[in-house]
Amino acid sequence: MEKGMIQTIKEAVITAISKNFSQKGSHACFGVTVKKVKQKPLLNGRREQWITIQIQYNTEVGERKKADSTEKADKLYEIISLIGEKGNLFLCREMNHTMTEKGFCFEAVYYIQLMPVMEERKMERLEYNGMKTVGY
Repeated sequence: MEKGMIQTIKEAVITAISKNFSQKGSHACFGVTVKKVKQKPLLNGRREQWITIQIQYNTEVGERKKADSTEKADKLYEIISLIGEKGNLFLCREMNHTMTEKGFCFEAVYYIQLMPVMEERKMERLEYNGMKTVGY
């Protein structure tokens, strides 16, 4: 992959939100940031990561309707639970949100395991005293 996994997950969240919520000409908006990444080494060079994505929804205080914010937060649970494209799907392990004065703050935690790409070294023709031997 050209991009890192953290950036890939963040872009998948942004894509999922933009497909399901219209933000054109609206003062209401979503902000997506990576809040925390926790990594732990495993056997054979593998690693596991917990990536916490924070989604902030803000509206202008005068226009804000609490029911609208609650409805959008509920819809996010469905949208963010499984993100990505055909080859790279990510399942959310944990989700929660808190209501704020201007909207809500939503957090989603994704769990991934990274495996190193190892190239197999092919057998080479044996040499003994400068002469190539028969067989491998």
